[in-house]
Amino acid sequence: MKRAISLVILSTVFIVILSTCGAKPAVPADTAATQADVLIAEGRLLPVSSLDLSFSVPGQVGEVLVKDGDKVRAGQTLARLNDSAEAQAALASAKKEALAAQQALDDYKAAADVNLAQGQLTAILAKKKLTTARDNYYSGKSTETKARMDEAEGNLKIAEDALKQLEDNAGLDPDQVHTLEARLDSANATVASAQAAINALELTAAMSGTVADVKPQVGQRIAAGEVVMAVADFSEWVVETDNLTEVEVINVKVGQQVEIILDALPDVTLKGEVTGINARFEEKRGDITYTVKAILSQTDPAMRWGMTAAVRFVS
Repeated sequence: MKRAISLVILSTVFIVILSTCGAKPAVPADTAATQADVLIAEGRLLPVSSLDLSFSVPGQVGEVLVKDGDKVRAGQTLARLNDSAEAQAALASAKKEALAAQQALDDYKAAADVNLAQGQLTAILAKKKLTTARDNYYSGKSTETKARMDEAEGNLKIAEDALKQLEDNAGLDPDQVHTLEARLDSANATVASAQAAINALELTAAMSGTVADVKPQVGQRIAAGEVVMAVADFSEWVVETDNLTEVEVINVKVGQQVEIILDALPDVTLKGEVTGINARFEEKRGDITYTVKAILSQTDPAMRWGMTAAVRFVS
């Protein structure tokens, strides 16, 4: 009786083992190879281009002229920091000096004929003084009359050289022109610097697109370089994946077709094409990886910036 019970138990155990360890259905060799060749990577949905925007100077927000979703054009003012009296005073002073420097240069150039006439007169007088000094020397040679004659000769040489320079330069002294122009250049540079300080109080769009992630509020203190909003071009979408290893990336090529499924839209398969493979590597968790970008040829109204996606690279 005990033996019969033992056989029943063993038979039951064997049947269970057979049912759990039975042979699986065979998978065709070509199907297994195809499955092994499929390359799938995780990516993120992004607008075709975008820029984070920030003020280059610190300050207090005076105006915010846009909100999320607004369409803007390149160069459009998006926000302003409060103006400062010091900045305006510096600009006014710089403009005043630039005006004075320009006037001095213009006046000097306008006096070219007068300069030439004065140069001619100076040379004539120097020549007359030399004639007188020579007559005095030959009338009664002495150390003093010799010195006066030498001095007159030197003055004449200086006057004639100055006159020739004026004649060669339309009545203008090149050194004087250079000095006046340098003053004007310096003044204009100061104006540009002061104006740049004023301009820095305005945040403008660096590209046309849609405003996103507007952060500042009127009265808020902003640090230089702090990202306050973004402008993006949503006319096209791209997916970037940065987890393809060095072994996987060699099987990806620009122009290769991809199929993209967003985690948020699991029933929608979108087509795309590889447009770029980063030449520079990154090291992540001990793996060498490369970033690959694919542009979508299909879109869905429910798509949103930053959605995660599965990217299947079609062989």
